[in-house]
Amino acid sequence: MKFLTQWNRTKLINSVIVLVLLLVSFKLGSMRNASGLAEAHAGHEQAQQTEHAAITWTCSMHPQIQLPEPGQCPICFMDLIALSESEDDEEAAGAPRLTMTERAKALANIVTAPTVRRAAIAEVRMTGKIAFDETRVEMITARIDGRIDRLFVDYTGIPVTRGDHLAQIYSPELVSLQKELLVASRAPANTDSSQLVYQSIKSTFGAAREKLRLLGFSKRQLSSLLKRNSTTDHMTIRSSQQGVVVKKLVEEGSYVRKGAPLFHIADLRTLWVKLDAYETDLVWLRLGQTVSFTVEAWPGDTFSGAISFIDPLVDPATRTVDIRVIVDNMDGRLKPDMFVTANINAHVAASGGVKTTSLRGKWISPMHPQIVKDKPGTCDICGMPLVPAEELGYVTSGFENLDPLLIPATAPLHTGERAVVYVAVPETDKPTFEGRTIVLGPRVGSHYIVKSGLTEGEMVVVNGAFKIDGELQIRAKPSMMNPAAIAPPTDTLERFENIKVPRTSDEPVESSFLNQLGVVYEHYFSLAEALVKDEQDLAVKKLKAFGPLLSKVNAPETQRYVAWRTAVKTMRQKLEHVSHLHGMPEARQLFADISKQIIKAEKHFGHRSDSDHFLAFCPMAFNDKGAYWLQKQEGILNPYFGAKMLKCGAIKETYSASK
Repeated sequence: MKFLTQWNRTKLINSVIVLVLLLVSFKLGSMRNASGLAEAHAGHEQAQQTEHAAITWTCSMHPQIQLPEPGQCPICFMDLIALSESEDDEEAAGAPRLTMTERAKALANIVTAPTVRRAAIAEVRMTGKIAFDETRVEMITARIDGRIDRLFVDYTGIPVTRGDHLAQIYSPELVSLQKELLVASRAPANTDSSQLVYQSIKSTFGAAREKLRLLGFSKRQLSSLLKRNSTTDHMTIRSSQQGVVVKKLVEEGSYVRKGAPLFHIADLRTLWVKLDAYETDLVWLRLGQTVSFTVEAWPGDTFSGAISFIDPLVDPATRTVDIRVIVDNMDGRLKPDMFVTANINAHVAASGGVKTTSLRGKWISPMHPQIVKDKPGTCDICGMPLVPAEELGYVTSGFENLDPLLIPATAPLHTGERAVVYVAVPETDKPTFEGRTIVLGPRVGSHYIVKSGLTEGEMVVVNGAFKIDGELQIRAKPSMMNPAAIAPPTDTLERFENIKVPRTSDEPVESSFLNQLGVVYEHYFSLAEALVKDEQDLAVKKLKAFGPLLSKVNAPETQRYVAWRTAVKTMRQKLEHVSHLHGMPEARQLFADISKQIIKAEKHFGHRSDSDHFLAFCPMAFNDKGAYWLQKQEGILNPYFGAKMLKCGAIKETYSASK
């Protein structure tokens, strides 16, 4: 019994120890689990905070709403959606970009096309009527009081030639005028007469003869009158020009007063075509342009003429402008008041104007533009001195012989204030498109002229641009409707100030390349000097030598020299028509285009010489648009104005020579 009691006591103690150990183990395990859960919870919270910090919440209906936390749109109260700010780092850095897979591009039917520089023709259609050439219409009037005894032309439409008889008029006044002539002709002119008497008789005879001539007596009639030595009370009225009698204003037997209109005679060998042009078509119309037209009377036949007049006023009722075309009608097939359908094919230039160089160097009559001569002289019709065609507006100035840069009309997205295109970004792993604001010129058929913002060869989206823009709007990125970071035109003047040219490689510039580039710099400076001194012939000569000089620069075929190859391509395009330069304004415009590329070369590669180069800017160049150029001296010598405003401008940057 005593043994059992001892055994129970030992068993009880062991059970208690085991129970205590179990409790201690459970407690320690609970503490470890609690610590682990706390750490895990802390890590989860930190991850959530990090995730929330890396996410921007936006509204799919109002992408301009961007909030750091989830919630509802303050405009439409829709739930916000998450948008990662780090998914497109390049978008945050500059212009908006959208990257997609090839499959997504195919599903969205994204189509691109290159920008091209080529000839473009704008077609303008107009309607109008044929009219008399007002310079060839003459009124025949009565030169003396009398009675129309006979009409030789008794109906309208009779063709007449110069000198043909039209009517016969009776006038008693004719008798006294003829007697005055006959008396003067019978006066003695012997040697006994004094010189004073002789001169008086001669003067009286000449005055009487002139009176009859002004009434319409021909030399033949006067000779006949003196020969028969008798008077007549009838006089024949004759035509003063060739043409057609279009109006008969007198009847046989009627009395007329001096100056009363009798007939209208129109020369139909030359006619006018009067056309109505809308305001939107005026950009394509120039004096001297060839106009082709058709009339219903001669189906299948096309006639042509030249624009001789553009009305300076707009008709307030029809909002059209009268256009006058001079047409040759020697065959007589065209009749006044015929309806015509006209067509003009305007050859468009890079400036958005019209190529009108056919009359360059010609001399034209300001009153009768159909009179065109190769040399100075007088008008065959009115005797006025001829004027150079350039002064009359028949030849436009500027680079009107340079082809325009074109994009398909489906490429730009118009917002009313600007135009946006999406350009394919080259050399990317996936299809990537970048938004860019451009400046458009007029529309030419199915294309737009690009004035700035694009360069030749860039691939622009011509189908699917709205889909790209819509996707950017959903992602709350800059887009057509939210232009916060849409890239501005890339060739504005302002981009040259403090420009940072990206290095495409850390490869150093080769010494041989710098030496060859130095020759280009020196030629450029000599060109600028010729413009500063207003030496036109020398400036044109320097410009013509620029292209061959560029060909002598051998740039290595590495990524480091891509900028130079691009600049050379652009300069060669600008220099293609250098042989057609006319005048200093065109030479200075071409110099400005070359200066842009030379400045790029300086910023990208530098120069090797004993002196610094200076970037200068003139705010008044090209009608206050401003222009940059590079020069070797620190003092301003303005190549855009020459002696007119030699010191206009300021130094913007200084480039030290490379070692």
